[in-house]
Amino acid sequence: MEKWATREEIIAVRERLEAADPRWRRPAAYAVGVIRDGRTSFTLTNRDGNYLPAVILARAVGHSSGSGSYPLSVEQLETAEAELAPAEACPDFEHPNLHHWRDLIAEVTGEGGQLVAVFVGDLADEPVDEHDRALRAALEG
Repeated sequence: MEKWATREEIIAVRERLEAADPRWRRPAAYAVGVIRDGRTSFTLTNRDGNYLPAVILARAVGHSSGSGSYPLSVEQLETAEAELAPAEACPDFEHPNLHHWRDLIAEVTGEGGQLVAVFVGDLADEPVDEHDRALRAALEG
């Protein structure tokens, strides 16, 4: 299995993935949430950073730029988790998204719910849907 053991290796992978889609624009914020009983909740959010997980998650759902919400299957999140897993070899980062995605896979598999990936292109833009609004509320705190 491939491992990215240094900060430089992780940066190189991120740059390669970002360059692979000429339409790619880094989001201002993104997260994976869980929808239950008509409510979307986020237990980990990303704002202005963590761009390797962002581009990997975006590839899993077909997102390139701007704001959008995407239903996310457990299988899609497992694929994203596997694609991000080589970064775990680098001790320079804590890898919160990787650990969180694993927790979400176990949670949804055991307790049910629907996963959703949400990207906010620019926080100044109007929310595109209720999942986007829920992410922005979670960002505020």
